[in-house]
Amino acid sequence: MTSRIVSCVFLPLPLLLAASLLACGRKALPRPSEDVMPQTISDLTAANVAEGIQLSWSRPRTCADGARLTDLAGFVVERATGTQPRVPFGRLAVLEVSDRDRFRQVKQFQYVDRDTNAETTYQYQVVSFTLDRYFSAPSDVVTITRTVSGEEKHAPLSGTQR
Repeated sequence: MTSRIVSCVFLPLPLLLAASLLACGRKALPRPSEDVMPQTISDLTAANVAEGIQLSWSRPRTCADGARLTDLAGFVVERATGTQPRVPFGRLAVLEVSDRDRFRQVKQFQYVDRDTNAETTYQYQVVSFTLDRYFSAPSDVVTITRTVSGEEKHAPLSGTQR
């Protein structure tokens, strides 16, 4: 009698185990976080423009392990003042990416830092991140000194000349 009870209790166990293996869901092993973070941006550039300093970079297309990046969520733009190599960077802006589901995604990104002072040197770096908040390593650092043209150095004229 006890063997019958034991077999009734343990017989459904293999069936439940088999059913759980056939259940819906992803059938891949979990990937470590250092593999799913976006590839580091390597083409950051900076240029002086009338409005401030314009940064440009390309969209990361792959994860650190080489797999295609499908869940890019945005970028963190960071800035430091001066030319010292170990000066701390501060968060300047967070830019959201909203074209993940579009057929034609943006390939080149730009950001203009309007809060700059003439003849001041700035360092910039950009970090990309995924929807799950996996952050890439910081991009290459670009250093630029804010310059303004002769016309921009003077206050604009108000009123008309007679």
